[in-house]
Amino acid sequence: MLIDFHTHLFPDRIAHRALDRVSKISGGQYHSDGTQKGTLERMKEWGVDYAVTLHIATKSRQQEKINRFALEIQQSSEKLFSFGSVFPDADNAVEMVSKIKDSGLRGIKLHPEYQDFFLGNQRYFPLYDAIQQARLPLSIHAGWDPVGTLGAPLRASAKDIALVAKAFPKLIIIAAHMGSLGDPESSGTYLADLPNVYFDTAMSGVFLQPKELGALIHRKGANHVLFGTDLPWDTVPKELDVLYQAGLSQEELELVLWKNAARLLRLPL
Repeated sequence: MLIDFHTHLFPDRIAHRALDRVSKISGGQYHSDGTQKGTLERMKEWGVDYAVTLHIATKSRQQEKINRFALEIQQSSEKLFSFGSVFPDADNAVEMVSKIKDSGLRGIKLHPEYQDFFLGNQRYFPLYDAIQQARLPLSIHAGWDPVGTLGAPLRASAKDIALVAKAFPKLIIIAAHMGSLGDPESSGTYLADLPNVYFDTAMSGVFLQPKELGALIHRKGANHVLFGTDLPWDTVPKELDVLYQAGLSQEELELVLWKNAARLLRLPL
């Protein structure tokens, strides 16, 4: 069994344009066409049983449209589960949490870099409280982002994620990219001991050596790590290659590859 907990896809009519734009800014190569069909083809090719698609509203007016699309994706394939999105500065951000919960979407995605907000700012605490009360897992882009400005303050540092996690101890937080993209030491220092914080492995095949990944998984605990690729920006073979060299036991690998994800998604497996 293999569950990819970190993927992205777009409506067919804008997928190519969206990927080209991000690719030109970041210098990164994409590995699918960014559509639902292309994602499912890659999943079949790489032996992925289920995937979580993460969606990001970058403007207030996009929330309803983004979440409708996310739900359409989830309803049209038994292999895909979708997280909706809230624009944190929207007047109806807290209200949107209830709508996402009632729709059947499996969680909420926030990307502080793309959404231009600082995660640790207390003005957003009512939003986090609403997500906690809704009992929805919250996936956060953690650390640096290739599309961001080099040298600018991080909008979602490991320290800020820890601040939110401690303030809302029943909120399940998935700190993407092993807790802080490009800074595994901060991930271990601030997030390893927090029981409501999970890591996903997305982009580890690009930014971490196997020994670094293995050390961080063991520091966090394999029961709090989720396999992820960030498709279309990385591939299953590349992510598995670094994971299989990370020095994990078979039991630990099963937790990371699917068991933890199945538990969070409430799959009857």
